[in-house]
Amino acid sequence: MQSTRHRFGLDFGTSNTSLAVAEGSSARVLPIDPVAGATMPTVLYVRRDGRPYVGHPAIDLYLADQRARGPVRREVKLLGVTLASSDNKAAKPVEAHILADLASPGRLFRSLKSFLGSPLDPRTTVFGTEMSLTALVALILEHVRRRGLELSGEPLDTIRIGRPVEFVGGTSAEPVALARLEAAARAAGFASVTFEAEPVAAARAARVGEGNALVFDFGGGTLDLAVTHRSGDEVRVVATAGRAVAGDRFTQVLIDLLVAPRLGAGVMWGQKKLRLPAFITGAISDWHQLSALNEKTILDALDDLVRAGAPKRELSALRSAIELQLGYEIFAAADAVKIELSAHDVAVLAFHRADVDVDAVVPRRRFELRAGPLLDEIDDVIGEVLERADLRAERIGEVVLTGGSSALPAARELVARRFPDAARRDHAAFSSVALGLALGG
Repeated sequence: MQSTRHRFGLDFGTSNTSLAVAEGSSARVLPIDPVAGATMPTVLYVRRDGRPYVGHPAIDLYLADQRARGPVRREVKLLGVTLASSDNKAAKPVEAHILADLASPGRLFRSLKSFLGSPLDPRTTVFGTEMSLTALVALILEHVRRRGLELSGEPLDTIRIGRPVEFVGGTSAEPVALARLEAAARAAGFASVTFEAEPVAAARAARVGEGNALVFDFGGGTLDLAVTHRSGDEVRVVATAGRAVAGDRFTQVLIDLLVAPRLGAGVMWGQKKLRLPAFITGAISDWHQLSALNEKTILDALDDLVRAGAPKRELSALRSAIELQLGYEIFAAADAVKIELSAHDVAVLAFHRADVDVDAVVPRRRFELRAGPLLDEIDDVIGEVLERADLRAERIGEVVLTGGSSALPAARELVARRFPDAARRDHAAFSSVALGLALGG
């Protein structure tokens, strides 16, 4: 039997997941990821032998497997369906086929939470085994439950899970999303599952004061805002708003600004002013998409472009980044620069691997100007949540900033301009939701 003194709260996020345990009025976050600690990337990697890996070990193993295998060579895969010709009725029927990566060492899954509310029943075949979305999520939650047992010494039979006020797909998606998430949690071994709105949990952890407050949860994948009202011990959500404008997109701005030009983005050559295809330059700032370019046909095409007059240095660097699976390292280096710019006016990005050679000095002001459209989106979301709450900014008495990206100076200045009279404070940047869930459990 699980001890009644301890309560567990699980923040299952689109980008990151965290688990907290509470005893009495205090709570702490458990380091469920062996690399990142308390903030585990919500990433699942299933190898060909069926063994699942979660978090940073999943990312590391995926990249190692991709480096070891070399460029992908797709093969014909028959689908077992015979189709008649659509334009020649006299032609013989042909068996449908696709070009598939039949030698893939594993399957990588990200952002599974965003599909929970899909009206369809998302299923995929993982090396011959059909798996539902619920089953994939359960593999992640099973890892979390097992790590929680190892770290706390208590079996996790009861769990309180955070839920967004609105799932991807809107209010109509809520019943199916909650049903799938509960089914996944029970399949992972949790006998008792309850849910609570994430902004309510964050407000509880931050111990918002009486009256109206704004919870500004600025994470890696999403910005979630909630206007809450506290009366005594009751905290209720007045209005919410959110958007996929968060820390990872700011990191991508730095990659586009400092790294992408060194890999051929924006470079033109020849009398016809040729450029790299958009699907290639667009993948540079997304490490998973960049990894997926590691196909022999694409690498051969880059070599052909060089022979046809494309800039050799930039395309050699791009080829190295693709072939050696450097996308995640580039993202991590740019993310470190973003963090440094939160504390300093100037930062340096130095990245030297194979033919990728980047030394760039970036002033914070230049970064913020380039990120201007993202800041405008944040401003729009603030206006949206106030409109939904039917409140003027001066009616907000307190702003609680949480989420790892809440340290960005430009975002903090925007909040200060919007709410000049409100008290502003930071709380548990990476774990406020999980802590609040555990305290409320």
